[in-house]
Amino acid sequence: TCAGCRQQAEPRTLLRFATSSMAPFVAPDPQHKLGGRGVSVHPTKRCLRDAAKTGFARSLKRPIPVDADALIEMVRQTYKRRVEGLLLSAWRGRALALGTEAVREAMFRDKVRGIVVASDAAGRREELLSAAERLGSGAVLFSTKEALGRLFGRNELGVVGILEDRIAMEVVESGQRVSALSEAE
Repeated sequence: TCAGCRQQAEPRTLLRFATSSMAPFVAPDPQHKLGGRGVSVHPTKRCLRDAAKTGFARSLKRPIPVDADALIEMVRQTYKRRVEGLLLSAWRGRALALGTEAVREAMFRDKVRGIVVASDAAGRREELLSAAERLGSGAVLFSTKEALGRLFGRNELGVVGILEDRIAMEVVESGQRVSALSEAE
């Protein structure tokens, strides 16, 4: 059950927050690895705001002072770091295609399972997003060319192709959550 909207949902669609009886705060726990009592919330602005207002206190049966805007930013940063960590893991495992030409070649060979496109990428961005959709690959706009490039030791990088199913699914899902939490209300 979401502590924000009080609706039941699939566990995969909720974000767990961990706390302990000694801690007057909650911490995002997307991988369910932190100890302590857990509270689940849809990772949307509305549910996070509602959980901050009354949901955490109601679920934990004690007051938890939480600033809603700070909570939303903390969750956004958590998912952003998750995307970056997954991309680096895929890179170490040689499960990425970096750059437009490498991604197009991997798509041609039907190896791309998902793509990440920098939000400020120009040129063939729309072509690659359309091709990914046609091929049934997940796609997400994420970060900037400079930030993506820095992640892989380059000046700029506009597109990354993910060649492994599980990592692609996780990156696209987490990237979409970052985008949703970044949008103006």
